[in-house]
Amino acid sequence: MAKNLTEEDIPFLKQKLLKICAKSWKTKGFKLTSIATLTNEVGISTETFYKLYKSKEELFLEVLSMIQNQLKEQWDSMIQTNSGIEGFKKAMNWLFEEYVKHPSLYNFNNPEYHLFFKKLPKEKIENLRENDMNFLDDVLESSNLNMRIPKEKAYGIFSTLLYTAAMNKDLVYNKCEIFNILLDSSIDQIFAKSPSLANQNANKVPWCQK
Repeated sequence: MAKNLTEEDIPFLKQKLLKICAKSWKTKGFKLTSIATLTNEVGISTETFYKLYKSKEELFLEVLSMIQNQLKEQWDSMIQTNSGIEGFKKAMNWLFEEYVKHPSLYNFNNPEYHLFFKKLPKEKIENLRENDMNFLDDVLESSNLNMRIPKEKAYGIFSTLLYTAAMNKDLVYNKCEIFNILLDSSIDQIFAKSPSLANQNANKVPWCQK
């Protein structure tokens, strides 16, 4: 197939590789998602793969970009139907559940990412971290809430909260409830809250039930 690769083939094959790579990354991680596995599932040769991507890392970078766009679209959709602080909290719980289900994909501090980063130029790593922060900027803007603190500080708080998704599964207490307790206490420090919502958090059941 490599010899007969046409301009029309390229976007189609890239899209297939992106979808299969994203699925494999979520379930197997970076290390076990090999070029051989991907090409076998797509039905192309290794030679064809290298006509599409210079390296496995280049493909993974595109996968990250695709997933960030998907997360942003889903976030915007949720915020449009659930406005205000409660809508933001519901969207945060959805994002938390994504982190819980696929820690190998979303947790930059896991060993898989360290292996990935070792194979990337420094500027690519900086771009990844910048895109991660830009994602937060976008979701904060789309949520249309008034902030009390700088965005950089909010980024640090929300990133820390989301990384509780990677906490040990054998915790004595439900980590979803821990996340919601921390989220509730942080929200009041980050956003200006209308008086009508001041008492809505009392005795509230957490959004997620993991």
